[in-house]
Amino acid sequence: MNISGVLVKAYPENLVSIEKVLASMDGVEVHGNNDDGRIVITVEQENANKVSDTLVQIQDVPGVLSAAMIYHQFDD
Repeated sequence: MNISGVLVKAYPENLVSIEKVLASMDGVEVHGNNDDGRIVITVEQENANKVSDTLVQIQDVPGVLSAAMIYHQFDD
């Protein structure tokens, strides 16, 4: 299992709708946000390739400016 901490930067006026889209993605859990557009999430996937695919999906969400993995852990 791969667990990654991700910081998403988004347009602040779109936070609510972006969080809903992120929360609906497989393996993504939203933990909180700031008024300036930062959203903290975790991504849990079975392998690193799926984590990468999820990051690309997150970056493609309308209103998302960036998604940066800030932590990654692999557990058996």
